[in-house]
Amino acid sequence: MRSINRHVSLLFRMGERFLNRELAGSAASSGTAPLLLELRDGEARNPVALAAAIGVDKAYITRAIQSLERVGYVAVAPAKADGRSVTVSLTREGRDAAGRVEDAMRAWVTIVSRGVSQADLDMLNAVFDQFYANAQEYFTSRPKL
Repeated sequence: MRSINRHVSLLFRMGERFLNRELAGSAASSGTAPLLLELRDGEARNPVALAAAIGVDKAYITRAIQSLERVGYVAVAPAKADGRSVTVSLTREGRDAAGRVEDAMRAWVTIVSRGVSQADLDMLNAVFDQFYANAQEYFTSRPKL
C-alpha cells in the first residue's frame, strides 16, 4: 500500500505542476480546475453542492467562486427556488477555460500512460472509480467535525 500512496501523491503533485504550466497565462489553475470541470455540463449549481462534488469545504469553494467570478469565468445569480441562496454557472469564457483544462488533463494522461495497454488503462479506471466511490462514501457517512 505504501507504494500506491507514494505514487498517487507524486503523480498528483506532478499533474498539478503540468496543469499549471499548461494553463499559464490564463486565470485557470490546478486549484480552480475541478470547479471549472464540475460546471462544464452547463447546469447552474449551488456552492454547497459544488463543494461536496469536488471534496472541498465551504470556505474554499467560496474563495474559488469569487476568484473565478472576478476574472469572468463564472456568473453568480440568485437561486430561482430560494432567492436567499445563489447558483453558479460558467460564462462563455469559463467554458473556454474548462476546455483548456480538459485538453491539458488529456495531454497529461497521454504522457503518463505511454506504453500502457488499453486493457490496463480500463482496469485502472475501474480501480480508481472504486477508490473514488469509497472515498465519497467515507466522507458522506461520517459526522462532520
